[in-house]
Amino acid sequence: MATRVSKRLFSLELNEVPAHLQTPTFALKWSEEIKKSPAVPIIVNLSIDSKGFYLICVNRVKKEVECFDLALIHDTRTGSQVSLPQGGAEYFDQNHIGVLDVPVTSKWLTIYYGNTFVASELRIVHFYFESTSLAREWTEKLFQLGHNQILRNLSSLDCLEKIHSKIIHGLLDLDKRKIPVRSLVQFLCKNNRDSSKNIIKAIYLSETIHPLGFYD
Repeated sequence: MATRVSKRLFSLELNEVPAHLQTPTFALKWSEEIKKSPAVPIIVNLSIDSKGFYLICVNRVKKEVECFDLALIHDTRTGSQVSLPQGGAEYFDQNHIGVLDVPVTSKWLTIYYGNTFVASELRIVHFYFESTSLAREWTEKLFQLGHNQILRNLSSLDCLEKIHSKIIHGLLDLDKRKIPVRSLVQFLCKNNRDSSKNIIKAIYLSETIHPLGFYD
């Protein structure tokens, strides 16, 4: 956040995520490829997993999921501190979205995100909410959760829980409500053929004991 942050925002305990932030919230996500035209936002649902590891962004049109690691959030901004992406203001004016006396920036959330400290290499992710209160709450909460130092010093068990959260939220087939085996194998071992065989064998052995909701 661009404004001064109270020390009480920082915690040395695992994140506690309010229930209403764990349920999908409607938003518009602006394309990060600003040179492409026309600039049309994407309809998404935003939520945070119960452990506070990921911001889950579900593309409602393509049924795709992207999980943003909260530990990689550098800054969040809304209101006067926001710089609208190219074509942003024009899109809302042309489509008569929003209230005339309420600035678009007051409903905007910009996230500076990435595994780097080089400003020019950070991803700049833009979201538009239905109200100023939603934008303000998400801006403050993402900054608070993302700057919890525990996220950078997780125990072995917490690391496993983080991987589990990424699997059940990021790899889930939204139509079949199951996890594709191919996606899981690629996530766990990428191009290592020997490891992939062991993982596939372990998955099917687990299925004989307890159905896990995987499919080929």
